[in-house]
Amino acid sequence: MHEIDYTGGMLNLSYFLGLISKNDANDLAPALKPLPPREQVDIVWKMAPPDRIVELQLTPEKLDHWVAIARSLIECGKEYVPSGSVSSVDVFYAIPLRGSKSDWLNNQLKPWAGFSRGEPTYTDVPGQHYTLMDFDHVPQFQKIFRARLEARGL
Repeated sequence: MHEIDYTGGMLNLSYFLGLISKNDANDLAPALKPLPPREQVDIVWKMAPPDRIVELQLTPEKLDHWVAIARSLIECGKEYVPSGSVSSVDVFYAIPLRGSKSDWLNNQLKPWAGFSRGEPTYTDVPGQHYTLMDFDHVPQFQKIFRARLEARGL
């Protein structure tokens, strides 16, 4: 996350939102980087499926605002230093943005076990990180999530 600038953040968000494909995001990055943010948004905007824009009730200004929020969250994460512990941790993971699922699990997620007083659980869920809550995956995720809540007595 440390290397994500405006261009990377805008392209990742546009990809998450279904405005462009992953290939488009990768291909556009070098050409967009030297452009001002508004021009970057305009280029992506012209590529976005009109139906998706309507579905999201999106405008170029709202897209730019979402990028600003996403970048703010990334900045918060860069400075975050976890401490303390909780009674238990349930981790749900899907295909990550980058790298393999096993690499993400072992190197990014399992270290959070150090903040759990109990044995953490790691649950592989369907889809990719950005599609986890899509219509195709929500029914199965809901069942998995409900089962974990019930297992915790909630």
